[in-house]
Amino acid sequence: MSFLRKISHDNKGAAAIEFGLALPVALVLILGCMNFGIYLYFTNSMSAAIDDTARSATLWPTPNDAQLQTNFEDSLLTAKTFGSANLTVTHGTSADGRAYVDLEGTGAYDINLIFVDLGSIPVQSTRRAYLQA
Repeated sequence: MSFLRKISHDNKGAAAIEFGLALPVALVLILGCMNFGIYLYFTNSMSAAIDDTARSATLWPTPNDAQLQTNFEDSLLTAKTFGSANLTVTHGTSADGRAYVDLEGTGAYDINLIFVDLGSIPVQSTRRAYLQA
């Protein structure tokens, strides 16, 4: 019984046990914050790329779909390393006879906490640009 009493009052190693319990929680919080920041960067980059592509679509002479796709890819910069992004170009005419182009950027950001893959979050951005007459 004296041995059990002696062990119950011994505090050696308590900090190591507390650190071992708190480390996984802290690690998941840090990695989650980093992934959320990268997700925000990716969505902002896609929105900026769609805006830049819409601006270039309004220039004269009107660029073709391949040029718009190239502009979109170039505008994404380093965001392409964090997820996939695709541009869909749709041409149309409004009720008042003005030609327009609808640009839709779709993609996905993969959430990865190093030791577990949590899937992907879809990202979408759309713009309509009216073409020069």
